[in-house]
Amino acid sequence: MSRHSKNATATTHFTYHERQAAGHGTLKRRFGRDAQLPFGFCSLCLARTDGKEPLASPSGYVFCKECIYANLLAQKRTIQENLAAYERFCEKQEQDAQDAARAREQTQLQQLLEARSTMAASAAPPRDERDAIAAKLREKVDRTTDDAKREAMKRTSFWIPDCTPTADAKLDKPDTKTRDPMSPQAELKLKHLMPIKFDWAPADGDKKERHVTCAVTKKAITHQPAVLLRPSGHVVLESCVKDMIQPTMTCPISGLKLRKKDIVRLQAGGTGFSAHSNVEAKKYRPTMT
Repeated sequence: MSRHSKNATATTHFTYHERQAAGHGTLKRRFGRDAQLPFGFCSLCLARTDGKEPLASPSGYVFCKECIYANLLAQKRTIQENLAAYERFCEKQEQDAQDAARAREQTQLQQLLEARSTMAASAAPPRDERDAIAAKLREKVDRTTDDAKREAMKRTSFWIPDCTPTADAKLDKPDTKTRDPMSPQAELKLKHLMPIKFDWAPADGDKKERHVTCAVTKKAITHQPAVLLRPSGHVVLESCVKDMIQPTMTCPISGLKLRKKDIVRLQAGGTGFSAHSNVEAKKYRPTMT
């Protein structure tokens, strides 16, 4: 037994460095803390919402008022364009159907006229006329045979340029609802947006960035679960809901009555830890063996 008999030295033709340089194999990259969206930042412009009238969607995503309004307006314009294109498509389909029906009627009328002229001419035609009628019938039969052959060739010899089939463009009815840009399955309207009152802590000497704090405990909210109290717009930690809000169902800051649907869970901020956030991206590429 040779020295390297248990090592897979005979199957790998390229080294790891050569495969990476050639651009083969699945590419993986790990995100750092800078690639994660902090809590209280806009999900569209990725900027801090301090002083920008932040709004929250029912799915828990935070947006700037200007960003989400512009996004919904762009969606409405796209919907109008798609509806106009769909109406033009329906009109074209209807016009094509009418043209096809008119062509069938003309074909049937032409066949009826030819049949009547043939019956009238077959009463006692001279020999020359009989020969002309027979030649016309043979030509008609040959034309019908050629058309049948051409149709059969289109079904079988599709690679010939003259027999290449053409697929009719089909346009489905577009969606007429505006959607949440971060959660496309959820419908989003202006009346669904909820204003938020973030409590931004002043920047310390060592910390360059400001952060959101809980309206009750004044603790920093970075990646902890937080909820929005809709009537007042305050943001509190989810750990405070069970002890301070659920027993009385009132807002601890404003004293307003709360319902179960008034407590909206917000999307947590991202971190650089894989146990909390998705910190790895993959790009599948052909594998070199």
